Amino acid sequence: MKNLNFKLPLVSLVLILSVVMFSCKKKKTAPTITLNGSSSIALCLGAEYVEAGASATDAYGDPVDVIITGAVNTAQVGTYTVEYTATDKNDNVATEQVTVNVDICVSSMLADYTVSHDCQIDLSVTQIDLVSDNQSVIAGPTENEFVIDGFNAFVNQVPGIINGAAVTIPSNTYTVSIPLVGGIDITIFGSGTINEIGTEMAITYTYDAGLAGSGTCLATYTKQ
Repeated sequence: MKNLNFKLPLVSLVLILSVVMFSCKKKKTAPTITLNGSSSIALCLGAEYVEAGASATDAYGDPVDVIITGAVNTAQVGTYTVEYTATDKNDNVATEQVTVNVDICVSSMLADYTVSHDCQIDLSVTQIDLVSDNQSVIAGPTENEFVIDGFNAFVNQVPGIINGAAVTIPSNTYTVSIPLVGGIDITIFGSGTINEIGTEMAITYTYDAGLAGSGTCLATYTKQ
């Protein structure tokens, strides 16, 4: 009885081993996830978040389902994470994340406000309100500037600046004409914060009316 010996060429053996190893590597390779949008998104408080989604393919180029978890609450300032997960038929898992930063913009502030305050100057003959009980916020000339409309009975509009939740009212000087007293120059400026849902703004004003008095006062703005 003859023994048949098969000799495999070295090149063929290397090729077979390479195919086997490449196939094993593919089986252990996680899917590739492609985001349909940016991985970092900035939104204004109150804006709409639109889910862009993502797609995924396995090591063989076949599509894989993407599971999306996480929620974005644009009604509250914060940093939110949306996660995308893809699992292939070999149980390899891949994840990608999108970070959504919700912050206060001028557009978040535009509204009519009821103002509660202790901002008065007592001149004996009369009392002056430094800020009105009802004011409005309208858009300013740049994306970080706004205007307080109806600031008081003597100066209608006062500009302001926001930086995140921080509010700055630059120095303003105006003249008030008081019967039996004459003209009084009043300088006022302020700083404060907006709450995380954008419904309330607290500003501490500093004022100087010369001989009529100076000091600080708190004005709380509540959206109507």
